[in-house]
Amino acid sequence: MARVCAPRSAFINFPLGHPCGKPDDRELQTRILKDALEVLVTAQSPGTLMDLGYAWDVAFDWETYQRDINDMLEEEGLAFQKWKPKA
Repeated sequence: MARVCAPRSAFINFPLGHPCGKPDDRELQTRILKDALEVLVTAQSPGTLMDLGYAWDVAFDWETYQRDINDMLEEEGLAFQKWKPKA
């Protein structure tokens, strides 16, 4: 976000695909949303990047991330699509 120079941003160091926490954790998701909206109201200067300070409770690793993605796709009846750059 710092490189993009957005007018104001809220940062949360959560794994990809989980910008507001774990599924069905409405309490945490509500707190994150309220905190992010507060950044919009309180930012004093352009380019403000506020770390909201939330911490993911499990160490990130690619194997678990890929398994979670595969589980989600299977649950939704979708297939994994490999990304290929345009030639």
